[in-house]
Formats: sequence, structure tokens, C-alpha cells
Amino acid sequence: MSILKRNSKKDFEDLEPKEAFIKIEKHREDPDFVVLDVRTPEEYQTDHLENALLLDVKSIDFKDELEKMDKYKTYFVYCKAGRRSLNAIKLMKEQGYKNLININGGIDKWKSKRLPVTKN
Repeated sequence: MSILKRNSKKDFEDLEPKEAFIKIEKHREDPDFVVLDVRTPEEYQTDHLENALLLDVKSIDFKDELEKMDKYKTYFVYCKAGRRSLNAIKLMKEQGYKNLININGGIDKWKSKRLPVTKN
């Protein structure tokens, strides 16, 4: 059961990796769409989604960094398996972010669907 089905109020979108990939590709050149990786720098260096912005949700600077970002852009948020991205989305909503999309199952599920990743 997805988080959205458990919550009575839907305040973000929850997409399966293939759906997210299609939307990300469609908006590839649009600066108002941002892919946000909320894993650690070490995880990011192993592999990540193309052009993803790294912002470690466990970092002590996470909330401060959120304050610097545009709250009205659309953010595709992902982590390894899904827990940290949901935590990040909760914090982002608290700070007034409007357009948030969780990539269900994180990069693990993304890769299991054989979708592309980038390695540093």
C-alpha cells in the first residue's frame, strides 16, 4: 500500500519509476523541473539519475539548503528505496514547497525497471 493511500490528504504525487521517467524526459529542458537526490554524497557518486541535484536529507544543512531553493519549481524526489524521499518531502512541504513528486521505490526500483542511471 502506498503512502498516499494511507494519507487522507494527498499533498504530493507518488509516481512509479516508468511514469516518472516519462515525465522527466518530457521536461528535460525545463528549468522549472528538478530531479532531487536526497541520498548521501557517497551513494550519489555510485550512481544517480541524470542531472540530479544532490541534497542529503540527513545533512545538518538540509533545511537551510531548502530555504535557498525555489519553492514553486516541480521536484522529482528520490532516495535509495523510498523512506528518505518521503521524509524529505515532508520537510519540503513544511517549508512551503508546492509541487513535489516522489519516485516510488527510489533508485533501487528505478534500476530494477532497467531505467538509465549515470555514474561519476
